[in-house]
Amino acid sequence: MKFCLKLLEKVKNQAGATAVIIAITLPMLIGFTALAVDVGYMHVTKNELQNVADAAALAGAGYLGSIYEGLSYDDQQDHEFSRSDIVDVVQEVALKNQAAKMNIHIDETDADFDNPDADVLIGTWNVETGLDPKLTATFKLPDAVRVIARRDGSANGPILTFFARIFNIATVNVIADATAALTGPTMVGEGELKTPFSLSDNVFPDMCEDTITFSPANSCAGWHNFFDGSDAAGIDDKILGIIVGNGVDDDGNPNSDCLLLPCGRAWLDANFAIDKFIEPQTMPQVFIGDELNHNGGVIGKLMNGAVLLEDDKDTGGLVDGNPKIPAAMPALFDYFRRRDDDGDDSVWTATVPVYKEEGDLPADCKNPKGPIEIVGFAIITIFEPKGPPDTSLSVEIDCNYTFLADTRGGGGGGGYVKGTIPNLVE
Repeated sequence: MKFCLKLLEKVKNQAGATAVIIAITLPMLIGFTALAVDVGYMHVTKNELQNVADAAALAGAGYLGSIYEGLSYDDQQDHEFSRSDIVDVVQEVALKNQAAKMNIHIDETDADFDNPDADVLIGTWNVETGLDPKLTATFKLPDAVRVIARRDGSANGPILTFFARIFNIATVNVIADATAALTGPTMVGEGELKTPFSLSDNVFPDMCEDTITFSPANSCAGWHNFFDGSDAAGIDDKILGIIVGNGVDDDGNPNSDCLLLPCGRAWLDANFAIDKFIEPQTMPQVFIGDELNHNGGVIGKLMNGAVLLEDDKDTGGLVDGNPKIPAAMPALFDYFRRRDDDGDDSVWTATVPVYKEEGDLPADCKNPKGPIEIVGFAIITIFEPKGPPDTSLSVEIDCNYTFLADTRGGGGGGGYVKGTIPNLVE
């Protein structure tokens, strides 16, 4: 009996149990510590590398934009970038930033410019979902730069662990990437739009370089009067007001925006005997998502009135109709065709809004009426209006990548116009 009691006491004796538990759980505790410290350190380094990649990609795309700002429209189309210039900008910005206490060098050992795995990839960005790749390598009219920032065996070395080396994990690779692009503008500034017409988003991209006529109805194009009522008389007054308000100050004197004398009302007076006051108009800024008031189909009033002789334009030659009343749309064309800086005075190159269509195909285009949402902007070539009895207006869409100076991107791709200020897109 005594023997049994002593045996029971020994069994109940827990002296030293804690040491056993600690011995068993200590590796687990160390593992959790390693997980908390080392994984946390990895995330901090990842965030730092992401900042490096973001800054470097924005710098690279910003360099593209800065070059485009200094080029004319035609020069933009022909310009080809040097890879080394862009890489220099990317590396300069990256080296000013650190990840895990190290200034980051962007690896540039791969001379194959279209290698999708290159740490600096320069090309064109496509916003359409589901496309792979979204970034296509090119030096001709590029609009995007992708940068990969590394702490691994190929660049800058992997980061050192603190506790994970107990488990024979001494280093960890950390990588981050970013893409910045000159995307479609979210808006055009005050005075940028001088055209009282717009295009349906259904014309992109299949109808690029096709001629679109603002007549008859369902032509994937329509007239608008910006935010005012879209009646024909209102649009007619707005057109003449755009001419009067261009290139002159509040007192009617030419300013720095006047590219060719005479400007504004002086041009109208030199070519037409107008005896009424015309209120100068400066077109408001228009944002993606704004609604402009549309009036589709034929508006003959815009084509009726006096026009300038083909061989005597800008010198006062008048034909067809009452010389006191210029035909609004031909007058607008004649005024801006020589003031658009496109190198061709026979056509007018202008920026126009792109409105949202309910359907998805050109065949779905309807006659635009009333307030309609603007989803993008386009560059078009406007041909000389023929005048009555032909009351139509014909334009051609330019789907080359064209960059508007000092314009921030972030809008949709509709219209193919891009700003010169980059945004992160991936």
